[in-house]
Amino acid sequence: MQKLPEAGLANKAIMNEKDQIIVLRTFAGNIEASLAKSKLDAHGIPCFLTNESLAGLFPVQNPGLSVRLHVFKQDADRARAVLDDESPL
Repeated sequence: MQKLPEAGLANKAIMNEKDQIIVLRTFAGNIEASLAKSKLDAHGIPCFLTNESLAGLFPVQNPGLSVRLHVFKQDADRARAVLDDESPL
């Protein structure tokens, strides 16, 4: 019977540094986070948000529940430049 590689080792071999996903920024509310995501989408930078529902449900009770904007590590510098640019979409 053939022995399969451990899942952890297989994942490490498949996922290299450019495929890593990072939290680029955090936002106190959904509106600011959605605007940032829309701007990155308009520039063709893949991204997604997490904690949207929790941040909207419990904004006062737990300010630590911020909305997180995630991007691929390889796109981080470009994404920062796009978000730092004050011009509209």
